[in-house]
Amino acid sequence: MKPALSRPWSAGPWQSPTTDWAALPARVRDQLDEHLRRRRLIAGVGLLRREGGLDPVPGLHDAQEMLRRRFEWLAEQGLVDPEEPPVQAPRLIEAANTISDPVVAIEALWDGDTQGWFVRLLAIVRRPGSFGERQLAAFDHAAEAVDKGQAVARRLGVPFFFASPDRPDDEAPRWWESF
Repeated sequence: MKPALSRPWSAGPWQSPTTDWAALPARVRDQLDEHLRRRRLIAGVGLLRREGGLDPVPGLHDAQEMLRRRFEWLAEQGLVDPEEPPVQAPRLIEAANTISDPVVAIEALWDGDTQGWFVRLLAIVRRPGSFGERQLAAFDHAAEAVDKGQAVARRLGVPFFFASPDRPDDEAPRWWESF
Protein backbone atom coordinates (compact mmCIF):
# COMPACT_ATOMS: atom_id res chain seq x y z
CA MET A 1 0.00 0.00 0.00
CA LYS A 2 1.27 3.46 -0.88
CA PRO A 3 1.99 5.85 2.00
CA ALA A 4 -0.78 8.19 3.09
CA LEU A 5 -0.37 11.76 1.96
CA SER A 6 -0.90 14.71 4.23
CA ARG A 7 -0.31 17.62 1.83
CA PRO A 8 -3.29 19.96 1.94
CA TRP A 9 -5.01 21.10 -1.20
CA SER A 10 -3.61 24.01 -3.14
CA ALA A 11 -5.13 27.34 -2.17
CA GLY A 12 -8.09 28.29 -4.29
CA PRO A 13 -11.48 29.95 -4.17
CA TRP A 14 -13.17 26.60 -3.42
CA GLN A 15 -11.47 26.40 -0.02
CA SER A 16 -13.32 27.36 3.11
CA PRO A 17 -13.14 26.11 6.70
CA THR A 18 -15.63 23.38 5.74
CA THR A 19 -13.85 22.15 2.60
CA ASP A 20 -10.21 22.27 3.70
CA TRP A 21 -8.46 18.93 3.16
CA ALA A 22 -6.62 19.26 6.49
CA ALA A 23 -9.97 19.56 8.30
CA LEU A 24 -10.82 15.95 7.39
CA PRO A 25 -9.95 13.16 9.84
CA ALA A 26 -6.67 11.43 8.88
CA ARG A 27 -8.46 8.07 8.48
CA VAL A 28 -10.91 9.62 5.99
CA ARG A 29 -8.10 11.37 4.07
CA ASP A 30 -6.27 8.04 3.75
CA GLN A 31 -9.42 6.25 2.54
CA LEU A 32 -10.19 9.05 0.08
CA ASP A 33 -6.65 8.93 -1.30
CA GLU A 34 -7.02 5.17 -1.80
CA HIS A 35 -10.31 5.65 -3.70
CA LEU A 36 -8.77 8.39 -5.84
CA ARG A 37 -5.62 6.36 -6.58
CA ARG A 38 -7.92 3.69 -7.98
CA ARG A 39 -9.97 6.26 -9.93
CA ARG A 40 -13.12 5.70 -7.86
CA LEU A 41 -14.40 9.29 -7.64
CA ILE A 42 -18.04 8.43 -6.93
CA ALA A 43 -17.06 6.15 -4.02
CA GLY A 44 -14.87 8.96 -2.72
CA VAL A 45 -17.68 11.50 -2.93
CA GLY A 46 -19.93 9.17 -0.94
CA LEU A 47 -17.26 8.64 1.70
CA LEU A 48 -16.49 12.36 1.97
CA ARG A 49 -20.14 13.27 2.43
CA ARG A 50 -20.90 10.35 4.77
CA GLU A 51 -17.80 10.28 6.99
CA GLY A 52 -15.91 13.53 6.36
CA GLY A 53 -17.27 15.16 9.50
CA LEU A 54 -17.71 18.48 7.69
CA ASP A 55 -20.44 20.88 8.77
CA PRO A 56 -22.27 21.60 6.61
CA VAL A 57 -21.88 18.45 4.55
CA PRO A 58 -20.60 19.53 1.11
CA GLY A 59 -23.01 19.21 -1.79
CA LEU A 60 -22.27 16.82 -4.63
CA HIS A 61 -20.67 19.49 -6.82
CA ASP A 62 -18.42 20.81 -4.02
CA ALA A 63 -17.42 17.30 -2.93
CA GLN A 64 -16.66 16.32 -6.52
CA GLU A 65 -14.61 19.47 -7.11
CA MET A 66 -12.64 18.95 -3.89
CA LEU A 67 -11.81 15.37 -4.84
CA ARG A 68 -11.07 16.27 -8.47
CA ARG A 69 -8.40 18.69 -7.27
CA ARG A 70 -6.97 16.09 -4.88
CA PHE A 71 -6.98 13.55 -7.73
CA GLU A 72 -5.02 15.98 -9.90
CA TRP A 73 -2.42 16.39 -7.16
CA LEU A 74 -2.13 12.62 -6.68
CA ALA A 75 -1.73 12.20 -10.46
CA GLU A 76 1.02 14.83 -10.55
CA GLN A 77 2.85 12.80 -7.90
CA GLY A 78 2.50 9.61 -9.98
CA LEU A 79 0.30 7.98 -7.33
CA VAL A 80 -2.78 7.23 -9.45
CA ASP A 81 -3.27 3.78 -10.95
CA PRO A 82 -2.96 3.80 -14.74
CA GLU A 83 -6.18 3.86 -16.72
CA GLU A 84 -7.55 0.55 -17.87
CA PRO A 85 -6.65 -0.16 -21.50
CA PRO A 86 -9.54 0.31 -23.92
CA VAL A 87 -11.77 -2.73 -24.12
CA GLN A 88 -11.36 -4.62 -27.39
CA ALA A 89 -14.08 -6.27 -29.48
CA PRO A 90 -12.88 -9.86 -28.83
CA ARG A 91 -13.32 -9.35 -25.09
CA LEU A 92 -16.80 -7.92 -25.65
CA ILE A 93 -17.72 -10.85 -27.88
CA GLU A 94 -16.48 -13.25 -25.20
CA ALA A 95 -18.55 -11.44 -22.56
CA ALA A 96 -21.67 -11.55 -24.76
CA ASN A 97 -21.15 -15.27 -25.38
CA THR A 98 -21.20 -15.97 -21.64
CA ILE A 99 -24.74 -14.58 -21.25
CA SER A 100 -27.15 -17.44 -20.64
CA ASP A 101 -30.27 -15.70 -22.03
CA PRO A 102 -30.48 -15.46 -25.84
CA VAL A 103 -28.89 -12.24 -27.10
CA VAL A 104 -31.22 -10.70 -29.69
CA ALA A 105 -29.49 -7.35 -30.31
CA ILE A 106 -26.57 -5.15 -29.33
CA GLU A 107 -27.59 -1.63 -28.36
CA ALA A 108 -25.63 1.54 -27.66
CA LEU A 109 -27.37 3.92 -25.30
CA TRP A 110 -26.46 7.37 -23.95
CA ASP A 111 -26.25 7.79 -20.19
CA GLY A 112 -24.84 10.46 -17.96
CA ASP A 113 -23.73 11.33 -14.49
CA THR A 114 -21.93 14.15 -12.70
CA GLN A 115 -18.89 13.47 -14.90
CA GLY A 116 -20.77 13.97 -18.17
CA TRP A 117 -22.19 11.84 -20.97
CA PHE A 118 -21.02 8.35 -21.92
CA VAL A 119 -22.34 5.51 -24.07
CA ARG A 120 -23.33 2.16 -22.58
CA LEU A 121 -22.98 -0.88 -24.83
CA LEU A 122 -25.65 -3.44 -23.99
CA ALA A 123 -26.54 -6.95 -24.99
CA ILE A 124 -30.32 -7.11 -25.28
CA VAL A 125 -31.61 -10.49 -24.17
CA ARG A 126 -34.95 -12.24 -24.63
CA ARG A 127 -36.74 -13.22 -21.49
CA PRO A 128 -40.15 -14.85 -21.19
CA GLY A 129 -42.59 -12.12 -22.17
CA SER A 130 -40.02 -9.28 -22.20
CA PHE A 131 -36.49 -8.13 -22.94
CA GLY A 132 -33.64 -7.45 -20.58
CA GLU A 133 -30.15 -6.02 -20.87
CA ARG A 134 -26.64 -6.88 -19.84
CA GLN A 135 -24.01 -4.15 -19.94
CA LEU A 136 -20.90 -5.11 -21.89
CA ALA A 137 -18.93 -1.85 -21.60
CA ALA A 138 -19.13 1.94 -21.36
CA PHE A 139 -17.38 4.37 -23.70
CA ASP A 140 -16.60 8.08 -23.57
CA HIS A 141 -17.03 8.42 -27.34
CA ALA A 142 -19.99 7.34 -29.45
CA ALA A 143 -17.77 6.38 -32.41
CA GLU A 144 -15.92 3.80 -30.33
CA ALA A 145 -19.20 2.33 -29.08
CA VAL A 146 -20.47 2.12 -32.67
CA ASP A 147 -17.30 0.41 -33.96
CA LYS A 148 -17.15 -2.13 -31.17
CA GLY A 149 -20.90 -2.63 -30.96
CA GLN A 150 -21.15 -3.35 -34.68
CA ALA A 151 -18.28 -5.84 -34.44
CA VAL A 152 -20.00 -7.70 -31.59
CA ALA A 153 -23.37 -7.68 -33.39
CA ARG A 154 -21.80 -9.00 -36.62
CA ARG A 155 -20.07 -11.81 -34.73
CA LEU A 156 -23.26 -12.78 -32.89
CA GLY A 157 -25.45 -12.41 -36.00
CA VAL A 158 -27.81 -9.92 -34.35
CA PRO A 159 -28.75 -6.31 -35.18
CA PHE A 160 -26.87 -3.31 -33.80
CA PHE A 161 -29.02 -0.37 -32.66
CA PHE A 162 -28.05 3.16 -31.63
CA ALA A 163 -30.96 5.59 -31.82
CA SER A 164 -28.91 8.75 -31.28
CA PRO A 165 -25.27 8.32 -32.32
CA ASP A 166 -24.74 12.01 -33.13
CA ARG A 167 -25.80 13.62 -29.86
CA PRO A 168 -26.50 12.61 -26.26
CA ASP A 169 -30.15 11.75 -25.72
CA ASP A 170 -31.19 9.77 -22.67
CA GLU A 171 -34.78 9.64 -23.91
CA ALA A 172 -34.05 8.08 -27.30
CA PRO A 173 -36.13 5.02 -28.23
CA ARG A 174 -34.82 1.63 -27.22
CA TRP A 175 -34.22 -1.28 -29.60
CA TRP A 176 -37.41 -3.08 -28.58
CA GLU A 177 -39.43 0.06 -29.35
CA SER A 178 -38.09 0.19 -32.92
CA PHE A 179 -40.23 -2.59 -34.38
